[in-house]
Amino acid sequence: MRIIAGTAKGRTLKSLKGMTTRPTLDRVREAVFNILGAKINNASVLDLFAGTGAIGLEALSRGAACCYFNDKNKAACRIIRENLTKCAFTQPVFILTMDALECISYLQKKGINNFDVIYLDPSYKEDIYSLLLKRILEAQLLAEEGIIIIETDKSTFLEEKYSLDQKEHQVVKLIKKNKYGDTVIWFYKLWGEE
Repeated sequence: MRIIAGTAKGRTLKSLKGMTTRPTLDRVREAVFNILGAKINNASVLDLFAGTGAIGLEALSRGAACCYFNDKNKAACRIIRENLTKCAFTQPVFILTMDALECISYLQKKGINNFDVIYLDPSYKEDIYSLLLKRILEAQLLAEEGIIIIETDKSTFLEEKYSLDQKEHQVVKLIKKNKYGDTVIWFYKLWGEE
């Protein structure tokens, strides 16, 4: 696993042997960042299930302004720190070690929001996508033009849109869906009142 492009291009990333995380494949990560293009420049990024930190590290390498890494696994967070040291980024980074839903509540409580990119890659066994999206909307973590990216396996079905309530005052809608082998990447964007 390596950084694909940007200031840290080619740097090899460390991962734990026998770790329960499932790092995003290089080719999938490359495709995601090619789709994001210039949107990643000066972006505020939240990687909610960070694992080795590959998504956030790639974002920083490509010019993201800051990145919040979260993973409930303490060993994974140690690896993220080691990878950050190896890459020597100068942008602000924050590493949180908590459950994803706790992290959303924590960020909301601290008034940390306006994320341009939120990446969700929970264990494929967890079916919490709907709950995560609703909590992100409720906490107002997404910037006005922000994008939520969800990585799933090919058997997972996600809705075209998710809303905070039945009145649909806050809605995220599917804007793009790409399949890469057994992996599917879903892109959601915030939409105003319908």
